[in-house]
Amino acid sequence: MKKQLVATLIIVSLPFIFVSCVSSILKDAPPTFSKEIKLTEPTSPFIKMDTSVYPSWKNLKSGNVISIISNCSDSDSKLSNLHQIIESSLDNIKVIKEETLTLQNRPAFARNINAVLDGVEIEIQSISFKRKSCGYVASLSGKLNNLTNDRKQFDQFLNGFSFE
Repeated sequence: MKKQLVATLIIVSLPFIFVSCVSSILKDAPPTFSKEIKLTEPTSPFIKMDTSVYPSWKNLKSGNVISIISNCSDSDSKLSNLHQIIESSLDNIKVIKEETLTLQNRPAFARNINAVLDGVEIEIQSISFKRKSCGYVASLSGKLNNLTNDRKQFDQFLNGFSFE
């Protein structure tokens, strides 16, 4: 009788154990930032923000933000597709300019858009590139028609990348 009870208990609990194992295997890994890239942080008036796993800096005077994200899980994606990472939460996206160019002697894709975020019109100037096994999107974003004064800092940030 005890053997039947133990066998029944094992048979009944097996599906629960299996489902919990599968769900933990299929769970998305939390985002992490690539360790392959070394950044030169933007200088004052930009200050580092610690609100995300991805590095970002905000100009307290203008409100503009310089940020960079990495995607090391899908190395086959096109440069133009990498921009979807930052644009997926935006509404009313209007493409102002797109162009293929080079960044540190490698192919890159630049995209300037206007969009709406939480009811506020914004502008984003972004550039995507790949190095080793990761794709990156660096961006300068802020209120519409407000990015001009911080463009020089953004260009310095882009030129300050190095890789391991």
